[in-house]
Amino acid sequence: MKENLNRNFHIQGIAWNKNNEYVPLHSENVYSLTGIQVQIKEEVQVWGESFTFEMENTTKEMRNLKVFFLIEWLGCKEDGVGVLSLSKDSFWNYSGKLVAITNIVSCAESVKKSIYPLNLKGLQLWKKSLYKGSLYYYPITNGLNMMVYMLDFSFKPFEVKNGKVYAIEGAMEEEVSNLSDRIKNGLAFPGEK
Repeated sequence: MKENLNRNFHIQGIAWNKNNEYVPLHSENVYSLTGIQVQIKEEVQVWGESFTFEMENTTKEMRNLKVFFLIEWLGCKEDGVGVLSLSKDSFWNYSGKLVAITNIVSCAESVKKSIYPLNLKGLQLWKKSLYKGSLYYYPITNGLNMMVYMLDFSFKPFEVKNGKVYAIEGAMEEEVSNLSDRIKNGLAFPGEK
């Protein structure tokens, strides 16, 4: 993907295994670590950004894969507040007159989420998450932050799974929420209009 200087978010995927080994999803080493082929597509839109992934078990064996998605809202300032939604797989961020929502659509067996402050405490929690393969529940934070999804996948032989992480920035909470719902419904039900 071309580097775009006007990006509003930074989205990164990390594959993790039980040996406490991890690599970025876009790395060629994902297959040797997990036995899962991964294809990703990043897009920058007027409304925000998305990270689409397709994962395929190319083996004759059952495979498990844990994936972390990290999302940083580059428009967030020190006055910002980040909150995870208790009812949906979304995060809300407020900074100045802007609002951002992050959401995910996937067929993972489980989705967990946490929001870590971008300070020493948050970075220590993230380091522990990578070491243990688990998230530490942190539902709200002030200032700069990093939103984290943890997805657990189980693959049958030759099974393919898809998903998408997306982030939207706007000036009005209702418009951002409506756009997020339309995107999520469009991804969940691609044949319906």
